[in-house]
Amino acid sequence: MNGYFRRPAGVKDYLPPKVRKKRRIEKVIVEIFEKWGYEEVIAPSFEYLETFGKTGKSVAEKVFKFFDRHGEAMALRPDITTSIARMVATHYSNHREPLRFYYLGNVFRFQEPRKGRDQEFYQIGCELMGIAGLEADVEIILLASHILEQIGIKDFLINIGHTKFLEGLLDELDDNPSLKDSIAQAIKEKNFVWLKNLMEESNTKPDIKNKFLALPGFYGGAEIFHELEKLPSNKKCTEALSELKRVWNMLKQFTSIQLTFDPGLARGMDYYTGIVFEIYSPKSGFPLGGGGRYDSLLDNFNGYRPATGFALTEDVILSILEGDMEDIYEPYYLYYNPSKYMEAFQKAEELRRQGYIVKMVPDKNV
Repeated sequence: MNGYFRRPAGVKDYLPPKVRKKRRIEKVIVEIFEKWGYEEVIAPSFEYLETFGKTGKSVAEKVFKFFDRHGEAMALRPDITTSIARMVATHYSNHREPLRFYYLGNVFRFQEPRKGRDQEFYQIGCELMGIAGLEADVEIILLASHILEQIGIKDFLINIGHTKFLEGLLDELDDNPSLKDSIAQAIKEKNFVWLKNLMEESNTKPDIKNKFLALPGFYGGAEIFHELEKLPSNKKCTEALSELKRVWNMLKQFTSIQLTFDPGLARGMDYYTGIVFEIYSPKSGFPLGGGGRYDSLLDNFNGYRPATGFALTEDVILSILEGDMEDIYEPYYLYYNPSKYMEAFQKAEELRRQGYIVKMVPDKNV
């Protein structure tokens, strides 16, 4: 096949019917963001490589890199949150009120293409910067829930965790960076077979081993808090558990939201510092989205500000909704003789003023 007709692995073609459905969903979400006081920002498609290099190894490994004509290393954005953090440090350094931004855009991640893991995909999300309290985390979770309900996804689950809980557990391990990294990666991937093998091969004390091996069982409703409190825990773990319980107490009055808790939940980006969450639907094998608190991210740009946010993956949402969405598109076809084009064009304009979608089609037989 001629190379010009090949599509690169990990990207998609969006044809008109799918684009129309995509835009309909986006319109509903944008209206919700606006009503909640969020303002749209548009981040650059690429930044200096060092911008993303500051956000941790997990991001840096996924970056598509290139050089500009001056030899500066550049990167296609693998993440929009980092770009917004840089924007806030650049343009809002003296702004002290909370900032609420939303965005729609594509991101690029270098990864092995397979089902559910494209190298280019679309996100729609928001960031709330400037509120350190748990009320900001609750707002973000409620906003994500409200959006999903309004676009027609009723059956979903929000799984909430806390990065400090996992950090606290890892602090109890011997000072072996390689082992800690492997254990953290196994937990992030929920590869508990690998985790078990790592723990059995390590010289970790039996009581600490048992904590890690018990992690798969600490998943469920608020009842797991009682079980977790029975375990001897360090300060980080105790404080993380306390915050999770407080978030639960704030959210439990919203009975329409289905919640689970996973204290060991670890998301893909290294910049998270507190409450994190992921959203699942039984109709998809992939998360609909997720987010969490990232209080230290702006430190990388000399602009400390507490922050939290979330992003929804549009492709996953479309895969759930697309089958139930009718493609409403009814253009008016105006056939015309090329010799009478201007008369036909005036007729087309008249119809457009009446609200019709008009497609002009040349036909010598008219």
